[in-house]
Amino acid sequence: MNNYRVSFYKDLLNSKGRSFRCLQRQVDVQSEGPSQAMVLAERLIDNARLHADCIEVMHLRSHHKFEHPPLQTSTPCKRPWSRAS
Repeated sequence: MNNYRVSFYKDLLNSKGRSFRCLQRQVDVQSEGPSQAMVLAERLIDNARLHADCIEVMHLRSHHKFEHPPLQTSTPCKRPWSRAS
């Protein structure tokens, strides 16, 4: 089993009309792979009600989630994607 952090984002506009990603929810799960991690996380947080525009799946190397926090980047997206650390 691997540890994954699944983040759900919504695309919003700021007061100047520029789009940005807003983190709605984030959950850590254990699964065999990133696809399964996304499915498990969607069940946990009820993504149907959340209507996330972007789902980011990140592999966590450490078993202790606060030992070495992963580096996050801001890449706009309209569909689910995953990134292995």
